[in-house]
Amino acid sequence: MAPPPRPLNDDLIAEILLRLPPDEPEHLFRAALVCKPWLRTICDRGFRRSYRAFHGAPPLLGLLHKLVVMQGPPPDRFASTTSIPEFPHPGSDGRRTRPLDCRHGRVLVHMLEHDAGQGYLVWDPVTGDRHDLPEPDVDWLIYSAAVLCAADGCDHLDCHGGPFRVVFAATHDREDIIVASVYSSETGAWSAPVSLDYIPYLQPRRGTLVGDAVYFTVRHDNAIVKYDLGKDRLSMIESPQPKEWDIALMAMENASLGFACIQGSSLHTYVVKGGGYRRSCSIGTIQGH
Repeated sequence: MAPPPRPLNDDLIAEILLRLPPDEPEHLFRAALVCKPWLRTICDRGFRRSYRAFHGAPPLLGLLHKLVVMQGPPPDRFASTTSIPEFPHPGSDGRRTRPLDCRHGRVLVHMLEHDAGQGYLVWDPVTGDRHDLPEPDVDWLIYSAAVLCAADGCDHLDCHGGPFRVVFAATHDREDIIVASVYSSETGAWSAPVSLDYIPYLQPRRGTLVGDAVYFTVRHDNAIVKYDLGKDRLSMIESPQPKEWDIALMAMENASLGFACIQGSSLHTYVVKGGGYRRSCSIGTIQGH
């Protein structure tokens, strides 16, 4: 009679579970119900980090979408692709929401109220954790903001529950300046605003994080505003294509700032290098909108 099969050790089980496809997260849930050892393995923080590192980008949880930015707050639009905690929708107090940014496992939402002031919400769509932020002490006309992890040495593969920062940038309501302020979850307060003399409006586009700096664009000549987190300083960078309307900033693989625009039916990308730009590539025959 053949001996009974030897049970798999925890390391082999983890290696097997590691290969469950991330685009079908229900498999991990079902595996966790098999037995307590499997549940402990899947719930282990080290396994979750290894799972993210093995598969790369996590599955898409949903899409935050807004089009109207100048004609008042747009209606809520969060298209979910899987089962997640409920998106912060308006409550009985009449509050409305404006999604601003999504990064490092967090979503930044501007909470808009009819009567009682305004504030911000940092929301974790995986755990459902919510952190309320006050308004920065800035009289703004038009603004943008970015949320980012503030944990030292974090590789951003499992950013849940740690410290975070919110970078707020805006065109001042009464002065010809652009201002920036940073909220820290560790201090629970906004930093003293810093400013940059510049008249054109900051565009309400999502900020781009590259290294220790967050970048925004302004309407005139597509100039780029850089906020340096380490130096707490604002500066301006000229655009490689000042006359194009459809532009986007992005983080490149070599930890540099990228700039993309559409000209005619071609997509052109540039990389900021040594204070200037070099063309990265051009892709032709773009159709549609």
